[in-house]
Amino acid sequence: GPAVTAFQEHLETYTGAKHVIPVGNGTDALQIALMALGLKPGDEVITPTFTFIATAEVVALLGLTPVVVDVDWDTMNISVESIRKAITPRTKAIVPVHLFGQCADMEAIMSIAQEHGLYVVEDACQAIGAKYTFSDGNIRQAATIGHIGCTSFFPSKNLGCYGDGGAIFTNNDELASKM
Repeated sequence: GPAVTAFQEHLETYTGAKHVIPVGNGTDALQIALMALGLKPGDEVITPTFTFIATAEVVALLGLTPVVVDVDWDTMNISVESIRKAITPRTKAIVPVHLFGQCADMEAIMSIAQEHGLYVVEDACQAIGAKYTFSDGNIRQAATIGHIGCTSFFPSKNLGCYGDGGAIFTNNDELASKM
């Protein structure tokens, strides 16, 4: 309805995302995002060990293979070095999880993804509103850096709602049309 449309438009303005798709919850956001990528059963998706179960659960639910990797002990976000070591010919995507209001090392992650032809789906359920500064000074919001970003509005999240809710973010018209 109009309230959801207004919220969607406000999120697009606030985050700078071209497309925001409201969904039922953060788990739905992750599932729909991965489905939009057209991945096939057995494709590998790299994600951190330190995250809510939904991150790996959705990967397995879709018949994909979750590859869990270590986190950086200073930030508790996914370790870039662990990502590098985990990539195989079957790897198709990376799902970094931004925690505690801070972003994972997205510049390095996007570089790795580009080098290997991988998708990046950001799980920003614990970092909506966080900003990431690239080495060139460019600043972007969490959930708007990768190919797709996801968030949850569960009451315990940074931006919570009464009950449940979530959103998907993308600047890619083709991916947006698949969600």
